[in-house]
Amino acid sequence: MISSVTGHAKPILAKLPERITLFDIYKAVEGDKPLLHLDTHTNPECGVGVNIQFALHDYYQEVQEAAEKRMKEINLQDIIDSYYQKAKGLDKI
Repeated sequence: MISSVTGHAKPILAKLPERITLFDIYKAVEGDKPLLHLDTHTNPECGVGVNIQFALHDYYQEVQEAAEKRMKEINLQDIIDSYYQKAKGLDKI
């Protein structure tokens, strides 16, 4: 997403902002880390702790898929435009 030249402190976007999604940015920063995660350190002898992980798994996956779908609909240009729109409002305070 970013192009830079060694020795120059002026990186530039490799694609137009409207072609970079929030999902692209999320993946670049977080990799495959999910938004919600199960507790992998649950004591295996704790029935409640183990079973709640199984109960939550499908719901967490549903939330992840919905969030990723929405992130794919939002692009960097949307975020930039929103930033400047909100910054204009701060000038009046």
